[in-house]
Amino acid sequence: MIMLNQPFNGQLGEVLKNKMQEPYTKLIIMSAFAKNSGVLRLKPALKHFKENGGCIEAFIGVDAHGTSYEAVLNLLDLCDDLYIVHSESATSTFHSKVYMLTNNDNTWLAVGSNNLTGGGLWTNFESAACFETTERTNQYIVEVEQLIARYRDPAYQCSLHIQSKEDLDALLEDDYLRKEINIQLDARSERQSRNNTERQRTPRRFGNQTGIHLPRLEQTPRGTVVRNRRGQTQTDVQAIMPIVASDASERMWFETRSLTGGSRNILDLSKLGKIIDGNATGTRYETDDPDFMLGGVAFFDVDPESTDVEKSLTVNYTGVDYTDCVIKFPTGDLSNGSWRIQLKGQSESGAKIHTVGGVEWLRFKVIVFEKIRSDYYVMSVLEEDQLETLKQQSQVVATNGSAANSKKYGLL
Repeated sequence: MIMLNQPFNGQLGEVLKNKMQEPYTKLIIMSAFAKNSGVLRLKPALKHFKENGGCIEAFIGVDAHGTSYEAVLNLLDLCDDLYIVHSESATSTFHSKVYMLTNNDNTWLAVGSNNLTGGGLWTNFESAACFETTERTNQYIVEVEQLIARYRDPAYQCSLHIQSKEDLDALLEDDYLRKEINIQLDARSERQSRNNTERQRTPRRFGNQTGIHLPRLEQTPRGTVVRNRRGQTQTDVQAIMPIVASDASERMWFETRSLTGGSRNILDLSKLGKIIDGNATGTRYETDDPDFMLGGVAFFDVDPESTDVEKSLTVNYTGVDYTDCVIKFPTGDLSNGSWRIQLKGQSESGAKIHTVGGVEWLRFKVIVFEKIRSDYYVMSVLEEDQLETLKQQSQVVATNGSAANSKKYGLL
């Protein structure tokens, strides 16, 4: 047995990916919480495991809104069997975290604190006891299998076998599940409210000295020099850091307004943005001019001045992958001097992302992208009335141009 103390002597997500390469035939997942940050980072390994004849069964909790609708939608596609476990009792929470791989000869088991999330499997401080055995009668293995049998039992009322997307839609409708972006925004709002309350409770014995600011740290810019800023008199701006491909998790939102293109599926991505709130200091969007940040195209790991580059992305929306969403800088008669992302991706079934919600359904919305890999993003779509909430929860907010009515974007 080994004790995996994440992140000091490993990450359970990496261990799982490696173990799924071994000749196991069955994977059991039990997790209190599941988020796309965990599910989608395991997705290639899970798909490979299934393609090699493996069977995947998952038991996921929904307490405290710790599991997102999109995460279980993705699991529904990846798993042979998916169960949601929940007790209506306020004193009982499904809180197990168990990962088990089996075949006819061996069993590998990990039991610990690691949820099926990016934090739980990679970045949080977590601990899990991991061991492998050839003894089918091992006490721990027998007891885990007995627990699995209980959750599978149709007579057990705290476990729901998910048969279709409609089952998950019903849980969403009844507020057992929430969409991932709403969970993130609610959590941030709750933290802000709690901090404000704590500040109000603290006795204030002194006044505040205002007007004092930390000096801006001077850095030698090493990134691209951005030119061709239409309608602006200022000359070149240089990025502090080069734009390179990165799999680091980030979330950026974009106001769509009316969109462009015949199908209203083209979202403009600027080279530069005029900062209207917050600052880009310390981010990879920082420039040598504190009034400007790199435009939205940099979020997709494209250098704003590499206008001959085209990049194809996969976008995951509500559990479905849409391939061949293209970022490009149009030329000739089609050029408006701005980068764009063509949301024209298509799923394996032939559905198109720009029509999945109806004709021109992306107009006058706010789109939030979360990076999973440099070529793989999760998309959430919010109504325009969420714009102020997004602005409040952003590190920096900018506009695509200097005009008062320019579209806004922000880094969460």
